[in-house]
Amino acid sequence: MKKTALLVLFLLMCAGLAQSQTPDTDAIYQQAKKHLLALVNIDTSKSNPDETAAVRYLYKELNKHHIDWDFLSPRQGSANLLARIKGTDPDAKPLLLISHIDTQDAGDGWTYPPFKPTLEDGRIYGLGVTDAKNYTAMHLALFTHIKDAAVAPKRDIIFLATSGEETGSNTGLKWLGDTQWEKINPGFALNEGGGVIKNEPLDQTLVFAEAGTKMYMDIKITASGEAAHSSMPVGENAVYRLSQALARLPQFNPPARLTPTAKEFLRRIAPLQDEDAQTTISLLLNGKPDQQQMAADIMAKDPFLRTQLKDTINPVNLSSGADTGAATAEASAIINVRLLPGTDPDEFFEALKNFLGNEEYLTLEILERPQLPFPAPMDGSDALFASISRTAQRMWPGAVTVPGLSPASGDSEFLRKLGVVTYGLGPAMNSQGPTASSPHAADEYIAQTDYQEQVRFFTALVYDFAFDKDILTPAGEPAQAAAEPLATQKDQTAPVN
Repeated sequence: MKKTALLVLFLLMCAGLAQSQTPDTDAIYQQAKKHLLALVNIDTSKSNPDETAAVRYLYKELNKHHIDWDFLSPRQGSANLLARIKGTDPDAKPLLLISHIDTQDAGDGWTYPPFKPTLEDGRIYGLGVTDAKNYTAMHLALFTHIKDAAVAPKRDIIFLATSGEETGSNTGLKWLGDTQWEKINPGFALNEGGGVIKNEPLDQTLVFAEAGTKMYMDIKITASGEAAHSSMPVGENAVYRLSQALARLPQFNPPARLTPTAKEFLRRIAPLQDEDAQTTISLLLNGKPDQQQMAADIMAKDPFLRTQLKDTINPVNLSSGADTGAATAEASAIINVRLLPGTDPDEFFEALKNFLGNEEYLTLEILERPQLPFPAPMDGSDALFASISRTAQRMWPGAVTVPGLSPASGDSEFLRKLGVVTYGLGPAMNSQGPTASSPHAADEYIAQTDYQEQVRFFTALVYDFAFDKDILTPAGEPAQAAAEPLATQKDQTAPVN
């Protein structure tokens, strides 16, 4: 009897211990939400970011959990924070959880206070709630939970909050890679980017894992004209000439090109589309050259699909004389360009000049060009992508995980250049409806349900990859199988032909 009682007690203790080792994702979300509200209260916008105050909040939280950290700063006012939880397997390459603590400037049009979080209608409003303080807060909550847990991960988990991502990362990851990399040196990384797309009527979920980014380039267009008193109208007005040039830009239509990432993306989303869309995708992937180009032009009418198939341009800044009493001799605009991997920046620049006609009163200048060689996108054949696919299947049965090319740029570019397998994952990225997110826009917000789901998926992913533990499948139920692996992709880019 005593042996039986001791056995029962032992089994109960084991069951309790196993339960305690399964993370409470609701509790982690509540901590992440608390951290997010606190971080929004700290102005880290790029004009004059108080990054030190944000890092001070982070390391005070780490102190509460007895976690050692490194404060890494290239200059006064700029701050990066690094911490590490050691794993049990020295051969397993570390996993980096990276996010940036700076934000864009608030800009015009805010109806909610950008530096005071507002909870309303199930949303959290505030500057940085989707780019990228939601990630920093989530990483901090999960990191401290893991430190307090009874079981250590198999691989090191690294927490890194970086400086200056919105201004080129010269005080953040770029500087860290050049001067501090031996302190970090991960094999894998999870960053911002990507997201979850849900087709509610069809009960379909698409997990868009950012596997690469487009190349960033800024071009300045300047028009010269006749300077005159503003009371004397002149036909050769620089503002008119610039306006005429800009009005032509929507007709600038670079040919479509299929990168390996775009091919795999389209192949994987095809079964989720209606018959017409499947036909268009089939023509793009398998048709004759004229059919491919026609299909690409049809698909490029969708703004997001255009970013996957074409180099894009967008005017972002205008300037001319400040004196209202005079017509200025010059007017200029900055054009932001996002190039597909494999595009030659100089060839694109010449094509744009030729399109505008090489008018003698127009000059074009490259202000910022991509740093070549540009890192190739992830091909999806690695263990981290397999873990993302496996976790997505458990979270949303039947989900399809696809590698994608982010139209935006960020720190992932530097990580991939350093040889780190890097993917970006984000919350729901529906462009319309009550759960839409809005980085770099007035009244930036995230729906609380989306943030809670983001935390749950991310927690499950980290436990799958760093602990080899499935926290989503109830005991006794079969786990969802991982999605098919991606084929190894050798060619970086290919024209549509």
